Amino acid sequence: MPTITIITGSVRPGRFNIQPATWIQKIAQERKDINLRFVDVAEMSLPFYNEPQSPLYVQEYQHEHTKKWSHMVSESDGFIMVTPEYNSSYSPVLKNAIDYLYHEWKEKPVAFIGYGSAGGSRAIEHLRGVAGELEMYDIKNQIMLFSPWNNLDEQGQYQFNEHQESVANTLLDNLVFWATQMKQSRLIKKIK
Repeated sequence: MPTITIITGSVRPGRFNIQPATWIQKIAQERKDINLRFVDVAEMSLPFYNEPQSPLYVQEYQHEHTKKWSHMVSESDGFIMVTPEYNSSYSPVLKNAIDYLYHEWKEKPVAFIGYGSAGGSRAIEHLRGVAGELEMYDIKNQIMLFSPWNNLDEQGQYQFNEHQESVANTLLDNLVFWATQMKQSRLIKKIK
């Protein structure tokens, strides 16, 4: 079974980000084909990138926070990144978390959930370019929550619908398939 890690992409007080992240977590937990992890970047407290060497060339990290993050990403077979859209792109905290590592992301699938006035579409578009540079496989299926503030109940909770749940399950089906295939491929490469 592949290990899929959900990564939040915001640390703002009162952030909406945690709602779609915990929503996809609940859907994924109902499945029997996933080992699930949840990484809240707010709890990781990664400082602005501070390793002296590029992770592209050297995987000898000096800081404990980098070693811990490297271990988490290395043990994962696929990812779901939940991103806000800030100024037509994704959040700096998510960019920082991604940039700490390189080889740990390589040859693993990633799916995206975005939100904002344009549903996070521009943030996801930028993340796809980053995923390509990291030699990740981005899943075509995505979840976009357009102007989510217009769909909150009186308690401030987003009202997810059946269509969104159906898209979430299709996204998870594809993510599990590719995570399984790519995990086998990485194992074969390691043996050779």
